[in-house]
Amino acid sequence: REVVESSTAPHQRGDLHRSISKSPQTPTTAMEAATRALKLDSIPLSMIVPAGILALWLFFALIRSTARARAQRHATVRVITWANHKGGVGKTTTAFFVAKQLAVDNKDKNILVVDCSIYGDLTRLLLGSASNGDGAEGNLVNAGQTVEHFAASVTSKRSSWLPSLRGTARVERHIARVKDSAADAPANLFLMTNRAQWLNGPHAPSTSGGEEHGMEDATDEYVAAVSQALRASLAAKDKPWIVIVDTDGGLLHGMSKFALCASDHIVVPTNADTADMRRLHVMLRYVRSLHQRGMTTGTVGIVFFNNLKVKNNSPSDDLATLGLDFTVADDVADQMRRLADFLRDMRGEFPALLKEVEPETFTGRSNFFAGIRHGGVTMQRVKDRPYDATLSDQVAEDFAKLARRVNHLAAGTKLAY
Repeated sequence: REVVESSTAPHQRGDLHRSISKSPQTPTTAMEAATRALKLDSIPLSMIVPAGILALWLFFALIRSTARARAQRHATVRVITWANHKGGVGKTTTAFFVAKQLAVDNKDKNILVVDCSIYGDLTRLLLGSASNGDGAEGNLVNAGQTVEHFAASVTSKRSSWLPSLRGTARVERHIARVKDSAADAPANLFLMTNRAQWLNGPHAPSTSGGEEHGMEDATDEYVAAVSQALRASLAAKDKPWIVIVDTDGGLLHGMSKFALCASDHIVVPTNADTADMRRLHVMLRYVRSLHQRGMTTGTVGIVFFNNLKVKNNSPSDDLATLGLDFTVADDVADQMRRLADFLRDMRGEFPALLKEVEPETFTGRSNFFAGIRHGGVTMQRVKDRPYDATLSDQVAEDFAKLARRVNHLAAGTKLAY
């Protein structure tokens, strides 16, 4: 009675009340009385059946459009995310050198760099615009070649009621070939930047209320759906892809969540400093929560010690277990061992994330740990002129070895020493 009354015009309610209250009725006769009062029996069956089918179709379409995207890997796509909640460990710089080396070493694959830092340093390094103004990155933002624009295209696809408009968002509309802006860049190197870094720069609109974080109001479920759409769209292309994703340190905004959800593997740059342990633990806890909800497949594949001061260039068996082909000062080596022991201890708490770390009894050359020497003046020179200046031979070899590690990580194999 309440349901019918709420949907009945006032002038019909008196007849309806009299129909229902004349005598005690079974539910069936009460429904018949309500049907007569509302004149539903005058609606042809030919109209009721299609309306019911349409209602069911819309219901299931709504479920599909809001369903959670569960993370899954694709054979032709590997996403490697550079992550550490500690800032200043060299994520952006090392991601730049490794991505460039991967493009040189993998002519049969495309290398995509996704810049999820809201400051856009990696975008400017790749475009060669670190000291040449912001014209090139502005062109990318205006062309919609950003994480935010891709996310918007995913949203429009998922929310469409028409199956013909559904499908995988087209990632090629939202990435740029780096060579189009930097003529000497490898032809198989691509970039997806973000709009937030542009708004945080000198071109921010005067109405900006402060620092832009990009996807800052996005839920974990939303960024997970966008990240899985990125992987699915790349998997539909003809050539295999290796994707390098840069993140911010100390920030867990929507961009960082997107980067971790998208990852197949996580590469962790760190200083030889035990103060980094707390930040690593925070990051591992968050990635574990994503695993538990089916939002990522990412595991920690490599931890490398960055910006190391070299004592001498001779390798030692002891430091080989930490992935070094050179010797560092004793106090630095001690900090490195303590960090390595911390990660081995954490394997008990995070078995799914740290399954690649070697046990304490390991005596060979590590596939999990690595080291990069301090780059000195040559590194700054290359950052200013990324495609014609060169690193020192020893630092260049460190990055070449790290790139080989990433290649094997992407292929699911281990280096044979």
